[in-house]
Amino acid sequence: MAMQSALLSSADFVRQLKEEVANSSKQRVDHPFVRAVCAGTASMEQIRNWALQDYQFRRAVPRIAMLRYLACTDPEFQPRLYEVVEDETRGLRAGSIGHPDMFIEFAESIGIARKQLETAELRPATAAHLYYAELIVHTLPWFVMMAAQIGAEGTFPPAVAALGRGFTKQYGMKPESVRFFTVHEEADEEHGRLAEDIALRYITSPPLQAQTREVTMRRLELLYDVWTIES
Repeated sequence: MAMQSALLSSADFVRQLKEEVANSSKQRVDHPFVRAVCAGTASMEQIRNWALQDYQFRRAVPRIAMLRYLACTDPEFQPRLYEVVEDETRGLRAGSIGHPDMFIEFAESIGIARKQLETAELRPATAAHLYYAELIVHTLPWFVMMAAQIGAEGTFPPAVAALGRGFTKQYGMKPESVRFFTVHEEADEEHGRLAEDIALRYITSPPLQAQTREVTMRRLELLYDVWTIES
């Protein structure tokens, strides 16, 4: 369902955008790969191929998070955005470390060496998402770029929780090997709330609402496509 073009309050816009995101066929929690992991039918080759591609964004996130922080001009939101940088780079929660490092732990537990992660060839879908995530930092108002996280970090917790359960229950992985997934279930709920708070303050006109919706849904689609891995 398309968003209305008439003026909406920022609260009504956020509510409608979240509804559209929730009803999208591009929700990662419903992705065939996630369903296969939960059912135990994904092969280890598929899981390794997925991990090689997903890591390419994980290792870029600390730098992108810093760019988002530097772009912010609101003194109230700046500290919260810097907390995201710190969380991504060194981990702020008990039992966590930098998020890329936790993903490396997971990858090593399924037989992927760090060198393989660092030298993996990007699939077109992976490259498209990486380029887009950085492009919008440099070309859009910072609050539009951050509000669009409603469709990115805001949709990650259910998918990452499902993957964490699937890897432990269906594949016998140890909790310490999948802490990337358990930590992100909480972390990205907080990051998603930050995106909503920014949208509530800044996304107050029809042009900004239209732009934010477009970017949000594009991120949602690109993130979904990255996880479409052939066997």
